[in-house]
Parts: sequence; C-alpha cells; structure tokens
Amino acid sequence: MNKVVDASGSVCNSTTKKVNKLITDARVFMEKFQSSFESNTAKANEVISSLGSTLKIEKVKLQEVHTGLKTDHAEFNSSISSMISKLQDDLALERKIL
Repeated sequence: MNKVVDASGSVCNSTTKKVNKLITDARVFMEKFQSSFESNTAKANEVISSLGSTLKIEKVKLQEVHTGLKTDHAEFNSSISSMISKLQDDLALERKIL
C-alpha cells in the first residue's frame, strides 16, 4: 500500500509541477501579449492622429483650390459676357453702317 501512496504522491507532485509551469507560461504569454497590445494601440493611435491632421490640411488646401476656381470661373464668365457684349455692340454698329 505504501508503494501505491508513494506513486500517487509522485504523480501529484509531477502534475503540480506541470500545472505550475503551465500557469507561469500563461502569465508570461499574457504579459507579452498585453505589452504588444499596448504598443500596437499606441502606434495605431499615432497613425490615426497623423492621418487626421493630414486630412485636415488637405481639406483646407482643397477648399482654397475650390475658392480659387470659383473666383476664376466668375472672372471668366464676366470676361466672356463682356466680350459677347462688345461683339454685339460691334455687330450693331456694322449693321448701322451697312
């Protein structure tokens, strides 16, 4: 009976050591995982912040281009209208002469 108790105790000790190693390995993994997660989160937040800043700058630039194009378009329309009016006046003058 002593042999059975000794064998059972030996198996329990071996199993306890294996479980303790498994728990230690799981803790090490979780610590590394947490560290990587925090590092990746910080990097992702930096990238998102940088992208947000870049997009804001690009939006301002596009608004400036839009405003410039709108002004150019208005000036172009005014110029065309002026030229058409001059042509109409010239045509009316030619008709009077003829």
